[in-house]
Amino acid sequence: MPPPRTEAEALLAPGAPAVLAADLRSKLIKPIASNLVERPWGGTMLREYKGLGPLPEQAGRTAPALGEAFEIAACDADREAREYPSRVRLADGSVISLADLLAAHGETLLGAGFVARHGAGFPLLPKTLDIRELLSVQAHPPGNTEVYVIIAAKPGATIRVGFSRDIDARSMKARLRQGLENQQRLLEQLQPGVEPEGLQAVVADWFARRSAGLKELDSALVPALVPAGRWSRAAELSVNLKALYSEVLGALNAIPVTPGQVIHNATPQRLLEGSERIASAEVHALGNPERREILALEIRRPGPTLRAWDNVRFPVRPVDVDAALDAMNLSRTEPAEFLVTPTPVAGRPGTLVSVDSESFRVEHLRPTPALTVDVPAEPPHCLHALGGRVVVERADGVEIGRLARGESALVPVGVGAYSISTDTDTETVEIVKASPAATA
Repeated sequence: MPPPRTEAEALLAPGAPAVLAADLRSKLIKPIASNLVERPWGGTMLREYKGLGPLPEQAGRTAPALGEAFEIAACDADREAREYPSRVRLADGSVISLADLLAAHGETLLGAGFVARHGAGFPLLPKTLDIRELLSVQAHPPGNTEVYVIIAAKPGATIRVGFSRDIDARSMKARLRQGLENQQRLLEQLQPGVEPEGLQAVVADWFARRSAGLKELDSALVPALVPAGRWSRAAELSVNLKALYSEVLGALNAIPVTPGQVIHNATPQRLLEGSERIASAEVHALGNPERREILALEIRRPGPTLRAWDNVRFPVRPVDVDAALDAMNLSRTEPAEFLVTPTPVAGRPGTLVSVDSESFRVEHLRPTPALTVDVPAEPPHCLHALGGRVVVERADGVEIGRLARGESALVPVGVGAYSISTDTDTETVEIVKASPAATA
């Protein structure tokens, strides 16, 4: 077997000694920032936020809808993390998957105790979301909660979290199944050769506007998409689907969002008292029908997303009504139950905590030119720069990395205690620190 030609090959070679990863264990591991994914609901703010131009494969295309940036994706047990793994550029310019690096050198980079609890990967899946269209109405398996830190939001933007009234499971399942059948029947009314994307381009705005009547749809669907002989049936299906679209959104809490806000999507404590249930993400449909764009950092554990309803989107994406509804709390919740105000951490100037749960802890580090924020030695965690730029130094004064707006990093076990400083005085500096719970 020929000797490895690059640092990446050497690190992944069979039996590679731990000493090869020793240099990485005591400084920030910064993934390449362009781990961006197109989504049908995506927006246009991600590239600017991360200081990126169009990716090479997107050159010449018109404003692709980039919906997600996978910030720290290194958990092969999660389908999305496997599909969009974080990649790290090494000192010699070679590139390595973060998941592969941790699988090969987990104990060196994460510590034996961390690997024993969580495995040789990172047990959180933080993403930056750029939301312009409504996401699906969805849930996650029990125990998987979420935090949304709002980075930017257009005036009047909202998201949907939790049911605003008690829901009857049997009735809701029947309504959603009927809605999916009606979507398929509407597709069957199209002219031969018309693609679902063509229908979506015509009807998406009409569904979103509550006051839009059938006359506004008539001129768009006939005769370009639907033959005249099928118009009556297409109109009936469209009206029924629009009613269900509004009904489902009306059953969810609409929460206004503004930059800096923190929303913890977890079952309210009052609903857990006296039961054996555990806190889980409530039903949610991020985004809003008015297309008021939102940029948010989402912190959650890896795990599947269960779609109950996709807001009459074409093409029809996979939906599992039963699995999604069965995973949801169907009791009424209040918007205020999800809003969190970060509070100062005693003895740690410039550090606030917003969520400290069974799944993760989320802190907000806010250095200023006059204040350096100190972080004690802790197990591996991740950092996300939402604003400004910072320098990170170990306790011995050695610089171990820099972060600027839109960048993220994994802090390995060898870093120990460190400090974060900034010379930025023209914008608020905020570094979000997310740590897996020791018992998660």
